[in-house]
Amino acid sequence: MAPVKRKVRSQPIAVKKAKTVEKAVDVSDTDSIGDDGQDLMAAAQRGEFDEDESEAGEWESQSDEDAMEEEAMDVVSGNAVKKPSTGADDFVAGELEGLKETAELYKSNIFKLEIDELLAEVGVDYEKHKRLLNALRAVKSIFEKEPDTKEQLLNDFIKSMEKKHKIVVPILDSPPPQDSQYKFMYQKPSSVNVIGGYALKTICKLKKPFSVDVAVEMPSAIFQEKDYVNNRYFYKRACYLAVLARAIRKSKVGLTVEFGMLNGDAHRPILLVKPIGDKSELDFTKTKCMIRILPCVPSDVFPLHRLAPGKANVRHVDSDDEVHRPTPLYNASVLMDTTLTANSAFLYQHSKSCEGFRDAIKLGRIWLHQRGLDMSQTGSGFNTFLLAMIMGYLLQGGLPGGGRKLSTSHSSYQLLRGTLDFLSTHDFEKDPVFIGKSDHDNFAVENFTNHYQVVIVDPTGTVNMAAHMSKSSLDQLQHEAKLAMSYLNDTVDRFEALFLQNVNEAGLRFDNFMTLSTSSTTVSSYDDHARSEYPIYSEYLVQRIGNVLKKGLTNRVDLVAVQRNIEHTWGIQLKPASLSAQTINIGFVLDPDNAPRLVDQGPDAQKTEECEEFREFWGDKAELRRFKDGSIVESVVWNYQGYENRSAIVQKIVQHLLKRHFDISEEHLHYWANQLYPFLHVPKCVPNNVFDRRLEITGFQPVMTAYNDLAKMFRSIDGELPLLISNIYPCSAALRYSSPILPHAVDFNTLVTRPTIGRYIDPIDVIVQLERSSKWPDDMDALQKVKAAFCLRMSDLLRKRRATESVVVDDHTLTNELEARGYLDVYFEGFVFRCHLHVPHEELILKSIVNKNDGLVKEKAQKALQKHQYQFHHQQLHTFHIQALCAKFPALSATIRLVKRWFSTHLLSCHVTDELIELLCAYVFLDPHPWTPPTSPMTGAVRVLNLLATWSWHKTPLLVDIEQELTTSMRDEAFKNFTMLRQRSPQMNQGAMFVATAKDLQGVRWSQSRPNKAIAVRIQMLAKESLKVLETAFSLNDVKRIKGLYTTSMADYHAVIQLKTSRCTRYYENVHAHKNHFAKMGKPILGEEPYVGFDPVTELVKEITNVYGDALLVFYDKHGGDKIALVWDPQVTAAKQWRVGLGLNTVPADMNEDGVLVPSKGNKNEISKMATTNFSAILKEIERLGAGLVESITSSAT
Repeated sequence: MAPVKRKVRSQPIAVKKAKTVEKAVDVSDTDSIGDDGQDLMAAAQRGEFDEDESEAGEWESQSDEDAMEEEAMDVVSGNAVKKPSTGADDFVAGELEGLKETAELYKSNIFKLEIDELLAEVGVDYEKHKRLLNALRAVKSIFEKEPDTKEQLLNDFIKSMEKKHKIVVPILDSPPPQDSQYKFMYQKPSSVNVIGGYALKTICKLKKPFSVDVAVEMPSAIFQEKDYVNNRYFYKRACYLAVLARAIRKSKVGLTVEFGMLNGDAHRPILLVKPIGDKSELDFTKTKCMIRILPCVPSDVFPLHRLAPGKANVRHVDSDDEVHRPTPLYNASVLMDTTLTANSAFLYQHSKSCEGFRDAIKLGRIWLHQRGLDMSQTGSGFNTFLLAMIMGYLLQGGLPGGGRKLSTSHSSYQLLRGTLDFLSTHDFEKDPVFIGKSDHDNFAVENFTNHYQVVIVDPTGTVNMAAHMSKSSLDQLQHEAKLAMSYLNDTVDRFEALFLQNVNEAGLRFDNFMTLSTSSTTVSSYDDHARSEYPIYSEYLVQRIGNVLKKGLTNRVDLVAVQRNIEHTWGIQLKPASLSAQTINIGFVLDPDNAPRLVDQGPDAQKTEECEEFREFWGDKAELRRFKDGSIVESVVWNYQGYENRSAIVQKIVQHLLKRHFDISEEHLHYWANQLYPFLHVPKCVPNNVFDRRLEITGFQPVMTAYNDLAKMFRSIDGELPLLISNIYPCSAALRYSSPILPHAVDFNTLVTRPTIGRYIDPIDVIVQLERSSKWPDDMDALQKVKAAFCLRMSDLLRKRRATESVVVDDHTLTNELEARGYLDVYFEGFVFRCHLHVPHEELILKSIVNKNDGLVKEKAQKALQKHQYQFHHQQLHTFHIQALCAKFPALSATIRLVKRWFSTHLLSCHVTDELIELLCAYVFLDPHPWTPPTSPMTGAVRVLNLLATWSWHKTPLLVDIEQELTTSMRDEAFKNFTMLRQRSPQMNQGAMFVATAKDLQGVRWSQSRPNKAIAVRIQMLAKESLKVLETAFSLNDVKRIKGLYTTSMADYHAVIQLKTSRCTRYYENVHAHKNHFAKMGKPILGEEPYVGFDPVTELVKEITNVYGDALLVFYDKHGGDKIALVWDPQVTAAKQWRVGLGLNTVPADMNEDGVLVPSKGNKNEISKMATTNFSAILKEIERLGAGLVESITSSAT
C-alpha cells in the first residue's frame, strides 16, 4: 500500500504565504538508456541521489521584487485598508478555537494542517502587485482616452485597420459578406472592471501564469437591435477589440498585446496584455501573470428571448431548409458576454457570507489543475469559475425541495468535499442544474436539455454556462470527482494524491490513449450550420467523437476522455494560424472484465427499427447471429485469441468507428496500447523448434496444466511412499505468471538438434511437503540422506508406474553441511519440474542448533535456517499471493514480465530479486493513487518506472499489501522499523530499498541485501531516463523510439567482457538476438544432455562476484545477455599504504606502464610506499576464469 511517510511531489504550485485582502479590484531522439550527459555509474558509486525536489522543487516566487507600501488593491479606487492589530491573547484564543473545531470541520488534524500549509504556499501576496496595479490603471486610462470614431461600413473599417494600422481584426468565423451594409463605430467603454479570480482573491500560484481578467463593457449605442443575428454582434465585438489593441500599442507604455480566444470559443476573441520587460513602473513580469481584456455588453442590449437555446440566429442564404435550425452554441456565446459582471457579483456575495468560500475555491482550482480538468488544459468546457458557481448554487439552496447541501458555516474542506460529492453523484442529464430560472417560456428546462449535452444555467436563468461542455468531458469530471471522494473517505491520508500530484500525463493516466490529427478534409455533416456553431472543426469533432466511441465501446471502458488544445494566440498584425488542422487527444480507462469481450450483442432480430439503427452504426461489422440460448440478434464479433490479441479489441473498435463516422483513417491516428508486447516475446529470428510461437496465444496455460497434472501424478503414487504427501506447492515465477520468458515445453527426444544457444531449460521449482512424523532423524546429515532416499523412491515409482523420467540431484557445490540439499528433477510434459522435499522437522532441528550453539556452528545454522524459510515458506506464500493478484488484475502478469525485462536488459539481473520486482509491480495495482488500477500492461510498466523514478527510497518505506491484511498499527510498526534501520545504518549498507508487507514488517525478505545503495541510485537514474524516452516517443508519436527503453548504454562501465555467443545457452532469450547466430545449427558445443538450469554466464558471474565482489560490481542480463560489465568500487580500489593482505592484486603506485619504478614529482626521488589496484592484472585473471567463454575484455581508463 502507500508509503507511510508522505512526500510532496515536485509538481510546483507556490512558495510565498498569502495575506488576506478583502476588497475587490475595481478599475472601473534516444537510442539507448544511458548517462544523458552525466556519469551515472560514478554518481551511483558515490551514493548520490536526488533529494526531495518538493522541498525546493520547481516552486517559484511570483511577486514583484519591490515591496509595496501598506496599500492593497483598493488603492485603485482611493480606499485605504486599515489593518487591525492582533494581540497575543487573540492569537491563543484563535488557536484554541481552531483546535476545538478541527474535528468537526476537517477530516483530521493532520489534514487541516496540510490544507493550511498548502493554502499558505499557493496564496498570492496582493500587496506586492504594485506594478500590476499600475498597469491595470494605465490600461483603463488608455481605453478611456481613446477617441470615438465616426460610423463607417464594417468592411471598410476592417480593411482600414489592416492597411493603416497593420492590425488584422480577429474574425475567426466566416467574414462579413462583401456587399453587407453593416456599420461600426467606436465609443469609449461604459465601464472597465477587474472580474474573476483576481477580484475574488481566489488566484493561486501554479506552474502556469495566472490571468487577471478585465471586463470592458462596450456601450449599447454601437449596436443595433438585431445585431445578434448572422454574426453581426461578433463582427463588431472583434472590431472593438482591434481598436483596444491599437490603443495599447500606440500608447507605448511598455505593454505588448496579442489576440487569443476566451476558453477556446472562436466566436469570442480576447486581448492578452503582457509586459515587455523594460523594468518600468508598469513592468509586472515578476508577478508571472497576464491581463486578459474581455469585451462584454449590458444585459439589456438585445432581447434575451431572441437568444434562447431553441432560436435560430444564423440564417444561410443558400440553405435548403425551410425552417432554419437552432443555434444554441452561437446564442450562448452572445449571452455569456452579457453576464460577466453579474456572475462575478454572485460569487462575491457568497465570499462575503461564507468565510471558507474563497479557500474552498482555491482548493478546487488546485484540484482541477492537478487533475488536468481545467478547460485551458484540455478544452473540457469546465473550469474554476464553473466549480465556484456550482459551489454557490449548493450554498444558496437550489436543490429539489429548496434544500441546501452546503452551509455558510462550513470550512473550506467541507465546502470542497460537498461540491465534489455533488459532482460525483449528480445525474446532470435527468436533473440539470439551474442556479436561477427565467419566467420566459423560451428558457424552460426542456429548451436547454434538448440543445445542450450538459446544462448548468446561471443565476439569470438564461445562460447555459456549460454550453461548450461535452458529455465525455462531464464523464471525466465525474470520474475524477469519484476518485477524489474515495481519497477523502480513505482511512489512509491521500492528501498528496488529491492536491499535490500532477496526474495529467496520458501514458500514466490512461490504459489506452491516442492522438488524432484533424485534416483539412471534413465530414459531410460539418455544413454551414455546423460551422456557425463550431467555427473550429476540432471542437465539432470533440463534441461528437466521445459520444460515438462511448456508444460503441459500451461497458468495455469506464471512461472516454476527449481533449484538445484551446490555447491559441497570435499577433495582432497576423491572421491566426490554421485552426482546422489540430490534434485531438483521446484517453481510455478500460474495464478489465469487459474490455477483451469477443462479442457485442445488439437488438433482437424482430425489432426492425432498432436493428436498422444498429447496422447503420456498425456498418459491415454487424451481422445476424444465432446463439446457444436460441436467441437471434444483431451482433458484432471480434475474432481474436490470446490475451495480447484480445487486449487490442478496443483499438480495433475505435479505428473502425472513427473511419465509419468521421472518415478518419488509421494514418491519421497514433494509438498507444500494445507497443511493448514485442519485448515479451523471444526475437523473431529464433527458430520455431527452439520456441513455439503458439505460446504467444496460450500464454501460461500449458505450464499450469502440466503442473496440475504433475500434482495428480504425485497423488497417484502417494500410497506407495513411506509417508503421505500432505501438499504440493508452486514456488516458481513460471507458476505465478511472472517469468519474463513464457515457459515453453520441449521435445526431449529432439533436443539434440538444437544449437547450444537455444538449449537452456529453466527448471520450475515445486515444493512437495511430506506429512509430519516422529521417525525423522534429529541429525541433519542423516535427515538429508533420508530425504535423498525418499527422492530415489519417488523417482523409481514415477518411472515404473507412470513412465516418467526423473533425476535425483545432490548439489555438491554447497559448502554449508547444514543446508538442505538435493532435489528431484521430473521431466514431464515437456517441462522440467524441480521438486524440493519439505520436511517440517528440518526447521525444528536448525532452530535447535541455533539455540544450543555459538560461533561458526550457530552462524552456519542461521544461514541454513534462513535459506530453509526462504525456500519453503516465503517463496511459497509469495507465489500464492502473486498468483491471486494476477487473477484479480489481468494486466499484472504482463506488467511484471515487462518490468523484469527492463531490469535485465539494463544489466541489473544479479542486483534485484524477482520477488522484489513483483512487489514493486503489485504496488502500482494495489495502491494506484492518484489513478485507478492499470488495465493495460504498458500503463502498468510505465507506472512502475514512474514509481522507481519518484520514490524517495532513502527517506520513505514502501508498504505493499499483497496479503490485504495491513492495518494502521502495522503501518506504524513498519515505519518504526524503517526509522530504526536508517538510524542503525545511515549509510544504507542494508535495506537501501525498504519494501515491507503484512508478513514482513521488517522489510528483510526480499530487499535486505539487494539492491545496495549504489544500485538503488542507478535504478532511479535509469527509470528517469526511461520515462524521458517514453515521453519523447509519445509526444512525437514515434514507435521506433520505444526500443530505446530496452537498450542500455555500455559507456557507463569501467570494463566490458564480451562473451562467446555460441557458448551462451540462454542467448535465444536476448531481446536483441541476432539471426546470424542461429544460421548455423551445428552440434551442441557443451554436450548433448539437456541444459537444465545450466547457464555458463550466470556461473561466471557468481565466480567473479565470489572472488572480486569486494572490489567491483558485476552487471549482466541473465535472459540471454552476451556481455558482462564491471564497475570498480572506488573506496576499495583507491591507492592505499602497501601492506600484506590487501586482498587485491596491486602494484606500486610509482610503477609505470613498462613496469619501471619512477618516483613521482615532488617525492624527492623516493619511491612511494603506496599501492594501487592492478586493474589490468585482475581483468587477465577474470579472462582466465572464463576461459572458453570469454571472447574479449575492453577496459576504459580508471
